[in-house]
Amino acid sequence: MGTVGWMAPVLIGLVWIAMAGSIAAAEDAQILRYKVRPGAQIDLGWTGISHAQPWPAEQILAFGLTCPDTGGRCTVGGGAAGDAFGAPIPLSSGGTAACVVNRLRDAVDGTIRRQDGCAAITLRLSSRVFVAQSIAHPCPICVDDPTANDTRREGRCSSGARAGKPCDAHAASARFGATSNDCLPHGEGAGDLALDLALRTGNVTLESGPPCLNVRVGGTCLCDGQTQKNGCRNGTCAGNDRCDGGPFDGTCEGHPYRPCKLGSGSKECEAQFPGAGTCQFDARSCFGAPLAAKGTCDPKTPTFVATFCAPATRAAALNATAGLPGPARLTLPLELLE
Repeated sequence: MGTVGWMAPVLIGLVWIAMAGSIAAAEDAQILRYKVRPGAQIDLGWTGISHAQPWPAEQILAFGLTCPDTGGRCTVGGGAAGDAFGAPIPLSSGGTAACVVNRLRDAVDGTIRRQDGCAAITLRLSSRVFVAQSIAHPCPICVDDPTANDTRREGRCSSGARAGKPCDAHAASARFGATSNDCLPHGEGAGDLALDLALRTGNVTLESGPPCLNVRVGGTCLCDGQTQKNGCRNGTCAGNDRCDGGPFDGTCEGHPYRPCKLGSGSKECEAQFPGAGTCQFDARSCFGAPLAAKGTCDPKTPTFVATFCAPATRAAALNATAGLPGPARLTLPLELLE
């Protein structure tokens, strides 16, 4: 991806499973189930270091669905405060890593049109951020579980609070392995972050407003408490969402979470970490203003998007790397499960 840095914790574990047992029952209620498709990603923070971070696939998103007899717009709901919402999210880049565990602060609500898949869903999350010790393994993984999300605990937790215990895999990451709600990290974490996400299948924007805190750079920012607009050397984010004037960041092509130096070739990558390849460089990512995202309505394969302001954690290094508090953009392609 050509980006460096930590995929900020706040990133929210928007990868989810709304527990079916928490969905309110009604005579006319149904269950609407989606699976997260490959290609989901999060762009987090103002520095651009933690943009274009992959979001784990295969997670199941289940909602209660109530539709009028005449069809048309249906009501989406389900879940309750404290329910787990998604498997732990592994985030790693630029030599820093975190694992995020998400729970609902309140029930899910929203609407959807079944005929075209256009939807608006509101999530109120509490995201607990754990600073990881290993950049290659940010979260404990569920090892050797043959089938994810089948409720059968046929794998085992690699580490964490339930190391060696049985698990069912709930998410798949080509980079970091399968995570599970059965395999949680150790410790208390670096903060519980309140996130309100308005997921849409249409176009969304986040407008500039508050002044940036860095008075030397000046200008207006997208979020309250944001230090500056972007990490671009000349302060200008080009139309391709890149800092064309630099800086240019180096990452190992096979392990994008590992930073490397210009001219190092494979010395800091493949020579030390098999599979890491060679060092590649790319212009830093950035956000323009307003920050925009485009979703897609589809009854079978919708794409949900959200733009929002992510708060700071209690881990100063993570905040500095990603640029928190700061703006974020989530792109979430889904597949309807019959």
